[in-house]
Amino acid sequence: MSWIAKTRHFLFENQIMIVVLGIVLGIIFPKFFLPLAIYSTPLLMLIFFTSSLRLDFKEMVGYAKDWKMLALANGFMLLFLPIAMWLPAKTFSPEWATAFLITGAMPTGMTIALIADLFGGKTSLALIVTATTSLLAPLTIPLVLWFAIGRTVPIPVFSLFLNLFIVIVLPFFAAKITQDRFPKFTKKHALWWREISIAAFGILIAAIVAQSTAQDPISFTMYDAGLMVVMLLYVAILTAMAFFMVWWRSNSEKATLALCMVYLNNTLALYVATKFFPGGKLMTQMVLILLVLNVLLVPFKWIASYAVKLDKLKIKRTKKAA
Repeated sequence: MSWIAKTRHFLFENQIMIVVLGIVLGIIFPKFFLPLAIYSTPLLMLIFFTSSLRLDFKEMVGYAKDWKMLALANGFMLLFLPIAMWLPAKTFSPEWATAFLITGAMPTGMTIALIADLFGGKTSLALIVTATTSLLAPLTIPLVLWFAIGRTVPIPVFSLFLNLFIVIVLPFFAAKITQDRFPKFTKKHALWWREISIAAFGILIAAIVAQSTAQDPISFTMYDAGLMVVMLLYVAILTAMAFFMVWWRSNSEKATLALCMVYLNNTLALYVATKFFPGGKLMTQMVLILLVLNVLLVPFKWIASYAVKLDKLKIKRTKKAA
């Protein structure tokens, strides 16, 4: 096996490295990846299409019917999480408070379905949470910002909904039609869809980070580094709370929801920061928070894998008992 094949195999079998690599390359080579930022919508559509080709649509409908789970997930993410992230920063490091507030107020990132799939979670559930939080975010973001800092921020509701329709709904239905019309072809090339999704995701991450660093070069002090470590541990605690929030669901489903709570829509966060809070170190702070949240994906992968194993063991025991 050539070194190119070995590298490709390593990256696609350890997908978290794609995220880390995308962030690092975006920071080191912003001029190279910056032109790709204009293709963020087509990249997102490609990711959603290839990810949706592997969805279980019946399972997705079942999750949509669990209103209690969705109410808790949306309330935790859109109302509790931003305040929980903002309050400690406001108390101990006020200059970082706005960055944590904006980041925490965002809906689930649109590539979460791919991330959930990579971690062995429930892709269908991740897609439902993405849709519901994205639909409610234009209402909750201004409310949260007004409550925390007394400032109203008008969110472009129509353009956000239109973007949601283009990026998620259209690829979703295109994938459903493809599954129905060409089932053998879809299943035969399942590995292709997965690898295309991962590659497109890495490029998208690098382009977003490059766009952010081009506006405000990354620089931070030892104090900033210490704060990031503390907030990393704090957000890990919030993630654990999200995991146990829906105690009646399976471990893999709880892990998926917890992942949705920390994998936020960074594109929208950077838009809000740039549009309504220009100047200062805010963009640098937002990129650093993005790095911290993605660092959490490393231990999260281990936890999610263990959760999936526990579910499989439970199913085996149930079958033996029957």
